[in-house]
Amino acid sequence: MAQINRTQRELSAIACVAALPLPWEELAGKTVFLSGGTGFLGQYLIDVLRYRNAHYHDAIKVVSISRHPLEDDETVHYLCGDLTRPVALDVPAHYVLHLASNTHPKAFSSDPVGTILGNIYGCNSLIELARGCGAKRFLFASSGEIYGDGKQFPMKEGDFGYIDCNTARAGYNESKRTCESLCQSYRAQYGLDCVIVRLSRCIGADRKADSKAISQFIANALNGEDIVLRSEGKQRYSFCHVADAVSGILTVLLYGEDGQAYNIAGDDEGKTLGDYAAFIAGLNGKKVVFDLDPARNQGVSSANNALLDCDKLKALGWAPAFTVCEGLKDMFLVTQELRVKSE
Repeated sequence: MAQINRTQRELSAIACVAALPLPWEELAGKTVFLSGGTGFLGQYLIDVLRYRNAHYHDAIKVVSISRHPLEDDETVHYLCGDLTRPVALDVPAHYVLHLASNTHPKAFSSDPVGTILGNIYGCNSLIELARGCGAKRFLFASSGEIYGDGKQFPMKEGDFGYIDCNTARAGYNESKRTCESLCQSYRAQYGLDCVIVRLSRCIGADRKADSKAISQFIANALNGEDIVLRSEGKQRYSFCHVADAVSGILTVLLYGEDGQAYNIAGDDEGKTLGDYAAFIAGLNGKKVVFDLDPARNQGVSSANNALLDCDKLKALGWAPAFTVCEGLKDMFLVTQELRVKSE
């Protein structure tokens, strides 16, 4: 089964997203096709739709594509397929969401070719699927990393910083940029209705191995270890709790303007990456130590200023339910509970 057992804290957050005053009637009785349905964000989004079906009787149908065969349930049909090849669907999809992507630094360094080609070919396959079944809207999940190293911040949707494209690590950033351009090209040439979300660094308990910095910090704290910071910790990044990221995706899907991109991030608390590392360490009485050996930092983002401005999304009625520190504490507690249950 792809359906996962949620903790009570997670279920409460899912129920809150499902109760938001969104035009859910637009999804009722419809089919939503998505990639990345077994990933961190995709699983959470599907659980919100499951909740809507169970408690609000929306009768939303979900088709989720995965490389591996999975068992269907009352809400989701799991389609086995490879996103880098054309995707066929024998039922119409009203909404198509492309959420799948390598998102971990280890994947960027160990499989840079798979990262860049997977993003571009996967996006093209899902756009062609949306065209072929006459979908009402295509949503592409981009990344705040497309902004590069900002010289002014927080960055609005029209601001862009520097990316050195002549590196393997840039394959993630540049392929996300290319996919956004691909969306706009299909809009111009074929009249595709599409919206784009630019996600900040999402926080929450992920069931899969996660090499992102915050997940490693949480693991250190739970193991009773000091947190190892592989930089001076002066970076300013935006973060977003997974529940807020999913509510932002749904807001853009249902309210967003065709052709527009929207940042999704929690409100800035004026803290650096080092400050957040110290906050997490303090949850278990530990401290931060530094390891600045460049040989161990492959795949790590070089951006120092990556704060996102979310006024454009907030104008659609969205607001984050979690502060970043609340989200980090929630992530710590949920991950701790999952560990206890697995013992």
